[in-house]
Amino acid sequence: MSSAESHCEPFLVLVTGAQRMLYAFIFRLVPSMADADDILQETNLVLWSKQTEFTPGTDFRAWAFRIARFQVMAHRKRQSLDRLIFGDELVARLAHQAESDCAALDDKRELLVECLRKLSDSQRQLLDDHYGNRLSGREIAERTGRKADAVFQSLHRTRETLLRCIEQGRTERGGD
Repeated sequence: MSSAESHCEPFLVLVTGAQRMLYAFIFRLVPSMADADDILQETNLVLWSKQTEFTPGTDFRAWAFRIARFQVMAHRKRQSLDRLIFGDELVARLAHQAESDCAALDDKRELLVECLRKLSDSQRQLLDDHYGNRLSGREIAERTGRKADAVFQSLHRTRETLLRCIEQGRTERGGD
């Protein structure tokens, strides 16, 4: 690996790791998925071209959101002939709310991971089969030799356990 490649790799990890949140952030500010797709691509290009301006160790997500917001504004200017344009004040308010929502989602995702670790292996396997492998309760029952009702009950109890764990974690962290 060349020194240029090793220098860019940490930045590339930050950019790729932020794609879902950036897309969600952008999508909250524009009226269509097609616009959000275009703006995300433009944002990625700007992020890449400005990578030397990012200070490692600082909040990458806030920096990337700021760039995405500017890309939304630039997109709005290009689309100014369209009647479905949000006003600057509304976009600013939506951007602020989207940042808050993304932070809350990060917290919930962290709690979910922590709570998943607390489940038994069989509970995690059940969730993985159902959500990861997209198996129905009946298909899981057939694979495991259990009754379908028992699988549905186990899924229900496991989801309730996760929900309680996440709610308890949010309470302990001072969340709502």
